[in-house]
Amino acid sequence: MNTEFEVLKKIFQARNGVSIKLISNHLGFGVDYIRFICKKLEEKNLVKSKERDWYVIAPRGKGEFERRGLIKKSLRKKGPKMKSSVWQVVKMKETPSSQPSKIKPDFEKTKEGYNLLAAQKLKIGKKIEKAAAFLRNFRRV
Repeated sequence: MNTEFEVLKKIFQARNGVSIKLISNHLGFGVDYIRFICKKLEEKNLVKSKERDWYVIAPRGKGEFERRGLIKKSLRKKGPKMKSSVWQVVKMKETPSSQPSKIKPDFEKTKEGYNLLAAQKLKIGKKIEKAAAFLRNFRRV
């Protein structure tokens, strides 16, 4: 790990900012060397200067940690969502509330004697049983 990344890591760990002196004490380098590195990180837009000799992590600095896989990627808003012109053209067919719906609910029986929900549960049960049988072979070994 290079020194720039070690300094960036120390700045990232301090949420409200950290002084150059504290980074210098933790890493064991001179104050002037750490100040030089922080200036270079600021030129790369990885950190921001909070006060004199105080630095905080910049969004681009967080992106560097995300890129290296050290933190999970954050969901960023990318501006307002565009409204699709297709949905303005398509209109839903409205049914009057006085007419009964033709769609059967899940709990009513169909012609085969099964209800739709039970059939779905049966399929899931068969898949689980098949997976368990497959894993049993590995258990015996």
